[in-house]
Amino acid sequence: MTEYWGRTDNDFWDGHGERTHEDWGALSHAGEPLAPWSGSFSPGLLIGGQTGIDELQSQKLSYFDRDVKVHVEEVSGDAGMIPVDLERALGFGVEVFLLSEGCAVESSRIVSLWRHSLRTGYLAALIALNQGANQRMVWQSFVGGVLHDIGILVFLTQQPEVFTTIVGRAQCRGGNLPVLERQVLGYTHGESGATFLARWGIEEMLLAIVAFHDDPWKVPHTTIGPLTAVYAANFVEGGGIPQDGDGVIGKEGEEYLTRLGLWDDLPIWQSWMPNIQQMAIH
Repeated sequence: MTEYWGRTDNDFWDGHGERTHEDWGALSHAGEPLAPWSGSFSPGLLIGGQTGIDELQSQKLSYFDRDVKVHVEEVSGDAGMIPVDLERALGFGVEVFLLSEGCAVESSRIVSLWRHSLRTGYLAALIALNQGANQRMVWQSFVGGVLHDIGILVFLTQQPEVFTTIVGRAQCRGGNLPVLERQVLGYTHGESGATFLARWGIEEMLLAIVAFHDDPWKVPHTTIGPLTAVYAANFVEGGGIPQDGDGVIGKEGEEYLTRLGLWDDLPIWQSWMPNIQQMAIH
């Protein structure tokens, strides 16, 4: 198995803290793919292969593109232009969302997930800026936030009935979504999303964000980085599936932020949400 989050991006660590991360690969299922069926999954297959990625380039801008443009311009004002490789990863994520609208999934579900994902990315970028992150870390936070729940999109388009049942069970019984995903499917939406993105050459920092956005303390680090920013933004935004930890921070999360010296910043991040909600998102 490719241990695609077995190495780190130096921008994450910024030269500070310990780097005892040689065993990250042990956090995944040893010797087998995290999502066995994802090898046959590609954006083109989302709508039965009738539309390919290349064809999207010539299509009229969708509302997904317009939403991204508004938020990218806002971040650019403080962080500078988005690096080319991260812009490509962002464009890939937008295309996956666009293609998913051709699947037999309620449009409202896709739109809701898109709204949550984009706001999480934007809020993560603001958190990174607030903590004095460099340009690349800010944009990794933004793109990682947009991509963080792409595993849910994969589940919705590939196994809609099973995933809907899992979500319903989590809501009725108050269970933790990743825990139930692992019990039923054998892997979480974070792991599935990272597996899918790895096949398309997405950089390892973004893969780590997607894989561990619900439990960043499983990745050894002592300073804030894009993963921390996306984790915090995810629950502060609060618009995703409640049982996915969105809008709620548990004991582990509180201890994690306290250990990084960020707990007192939480009210500041929360105070930004009214303005973020007023930004144009279709």
